Amino acid sequence: MYLRAIGAIVLLILSASSVTARGPYGSVKIGNWSGGAFTNDQTGAFTGCVASAPYKSGITVFVMVSSNVTWNLGFLHNGWSLKPGSTFPIVLTFDGRSPFNVDGRVISAHSVSIDMPDTSDLIKQFRASTTMSAFAQGNLFQFNLDKTGILLPALINCVVTVNRDGIAGARDFVLPQRAPAVAARGGAPPQTGSSLTPASGPSTPELQLEAMEFASNFILKASLNNPRVLSRAETPPTLVNNGAAWRSDDAIGFVRIIPAQGGLKGLDVASAIVGNDAKDCKGKFASARNSELVDSEVVFRGMSSCEDSERASISQYFILPRKKGGFVLFSVVSNLRVEETRNPLREEKNKDFRKAALVAVGP
Repeated sequence: MYLRAIGAIVLLILSASSVTARGPYGSVKIGNWSGGAFTNDQTGAFTGCVASAPYKSGITVFVMVSSNVTWNLGFLHNGWSLKPGSTFPIVLTFDGRSPFNVDGRVISAHSVSIDMPDTSDLIKQFRASTTMSAFAQGNLFQFNLDKTGILLPALINCVVTVNRDGIAGARDFVLPQRAPAVAARGGAPPQTGSSLTPASGPSTPELQLEAMEFASNFILKASLNNPRVLSRAETPPTLVNNGAAWRSDDAIGFVRIIPAQGGLKGLDVASAIVGNDAKDCKGKFASARNSELVDSEVVFRGMSSCEDSERASISQYFILPRKKGGFVLFSVVSNLRVEETRNPLREEKNKDFRKAALVAVGP
């Protein structure tokens, strides 16, 4: 099976080792893509998650994310005779858009790998496109891309799950297509989160992809229990235009892109979302807004809580400057028992969230 050939080059990508990888463990099955988690055949250590798709040309395309979240795009053909360790230029084009000039790294006589940084336009185009062409060494290869917007979050979910639970926790990593919900222990909690009202401003696939990438980065860095990014079908309608949602066992959250608007400041965004929360709260409401310096970067913060006699819904908002202009809004909404809201460890958790937001946006 071609997955065995893919497994044989997993470790070559990660560590230039001649040993092979064992797998797949668990399952990533999306359209023409198949894969799962792989381990070092000698040590048993988790190396990464990979999915591959065969084409009639005899070429297999594979996408891999390592255990420490680095991405690679690769091509495999048993008829190739390449020189391992060499490199050569490749021109990639997605849906006929502007080409990407990249270096292909030969990792075996039959396979070549391309670095695909998670903040690059390359991975954005791969995720959003339906066709890909590759021109290398005088040859043009063309591929139809099937459901890559679902594939990449599934691979992220694979890495998050195995890093947390070990290879024994491997399962079906494809994010389920069902409506999101957060179970309330002991009854439905009071609600905040009216910042999920429809956003004004432009809606483009680029904004949606940008938000999805930030959400994936955030849940990888935050200390959350069983987190996953929601599929587009699961995402609240008010977010699909320019945002992405996630959920874990103990919280829900979202990321929204706020494009540049004349005179809009981070504290204005915090004030607006907290003000909206106040309108929806039917119990005891409290809020706060401030700005603070975290790792030499200014983070604007909003907090709101809506509390009844038993439970409280607490929303934390972190607003960071967006490098393309405007802001990136991160939200974490937790439903807690009243006594849990007084836990001194909660502030340490909030610090983790703030740092995770900083890392997600990038340097």
